Amino acid sequence: MIAYKIVSLTPLRVEESAVGTGGLCGSAFLNYRFEEHVKSRLGQTRFDELKTKKAKSWQMALKYFEEFVKRSFNEDEHQEVNIPYVSAAPPLPQKPGLTNPLSLPGLPDDEAAGLDSGFLLLTSSQVKSIFDPIIKEVCDLVQGQVDVLRRKGAIVSGIILVGGFGQSDYLYRRLRAHFAPAYDDEGTIPPPPPYTELPTNPPPPDPLADRPLPIEVMQPIHAWTAVVRGAVLRGLESGSSTVLSRRARMHYGTSYATVYDETKHPVTERYWSPLWERWMVSDRMQWHIRKGEPISPTNPIAFHYTRNFRPGQSMVVTDDLIACEADDPPDRYTRDLIHVCTLTTDLSAVPRHLFTKLTTTRGVEFLNLDFTLEMTVDSAGLGFELKVD
Repeated sequence: MIAYKIVSLTPLRVEESAVGTGGLCGSAFLNYRFEEHVKSRLGQTRFDELKTKKAKSWQMALKYFEEFVKRSFNEDEHQEVNIPYVSAAPPLPQKPGLTNPLSLPGLPDDEAAGLDSGFLLLTSSQVKSIFDPIIKEVCDLVQGQVDVLRRKGAIVSGIILVGGFGQSDYLYRRLRAHFAPAYDDEGTIPPPPPYTELPTNPPPPDPLADRPLPIEVMQPIHAWTAVVRGAVLRGLESGSSTVLSRRARMHYGTSYATVYDETKHPVTERYWSPLWERWMVSDRMQWHIRKGEPISPTNPIAFHYTRNFRPGQSMVVTDDLIACEADDPPDRYTRDLIHVCTLTTDLSAVPRHLFTKLTTTRGVEFLNLDFTLEMTVDSAGLGFELKVD
């Protein structure tokens, strides 16, 4: 679930207005629930036989559920749904001296299981029992985004359904009943209106009224190809992205060592640094990106480092990028944080005059180098550059 604010129509430019969320409640999970329902009706033995020995019959049932039931089911119109699970094959002609080859017959009629003449009968309530847990998760996710935006004082004007599941008439009606009940004068949910360039809903109620504004639920034509067409549009953008900024899904940062401070750090965690000649503590976290912050691919995030090198020490350095999903990230590294990646850089190519030569009180010479690691966040990846001077 992504919430966007439109900042420009020509050209179209949007920015994320809340942290994106998601859950395991897409269209595929309806297939899993349908499969479990059929298994409970037929029993494990008959269901396994249907999937293995009559695989074409099972694929036919899945195809019908996918292309018809998921898209067109409407509890007000469908009192019963008939799922085909076998196609009747005509008998093969007999040949002298040979017995007839066995065709794969359909499962025998079973009134208790709802099997009749090659069809599995599903009542409206049974289809609802397959849909409703998934629909509820979707509604909860959308409500979560709406609540976040309304707490910020934003007005949510529309919900757009895209993807294969977005074609579902039942999903459309349930979302509309949840988010826009004021639009339905007679208490019934109308079918999706024909596509128009401008909204067709009645004017919203008084913004000063106690109840929240209803939200228009839109089901665009060809919404099931949105991902494919979006990828093509992204490839044609020629350097300027439609999405100006996104919201960080997590906190991102790196661990570092710092000078020991008895007012902040436990004494048990300190160690002596022979190069800096002072007490230090390690595994402190510096969060360079905060969860929910707007981030843009045109504005890299800079991490600043300083590294010491003894004579003869390898110039290959590694830096771990750490992430945290919690709202309040810890100030020190813990094992439950997420290790995103390890960045390896060979600093031997850096000209020696850019290093600072230092000497300890014991006469030990070492080199110090300050450098910056820049991270660019794009729609589906992270890019890194290490810069010196």
